[in-house]
Amino acid sequence: MNRLLLVMITVMLSLGMWAPFCDAQPTPPPLTVRGDLLTIKGDTYVIRDISGLVRQLRVDKETKQERLIVPGEKIEVQVSSAGRALSIRPVH
Repeated sequence: MNRLLLVMITVMLSLGMWAPFCDAQPTPPPLTVRGDLLTIKGDTYVIRDISGLVRQLRVDKETKQERLIVPGEKIEVQVSSAGRALSIRPVH
């Protein structure tokens, strides 16, 4: 039994089947961006953050919103490392 297990592990390692498990990287935490919502272009929100940088954030049906956000409002957005807005809320 132990010999069979050793052979199976050796075969799996030689075929690279364990690589996805060994190379997995932890997901970075979302970035919080605060700023003014400038425009909404389809599924893209354009904001000017507090440092003056203009950013384009992708919004989809999975993005959580407390209410409808309109251009001119100050907002806080949780952004994934891929640039997708995870949640949007107005800031008072």
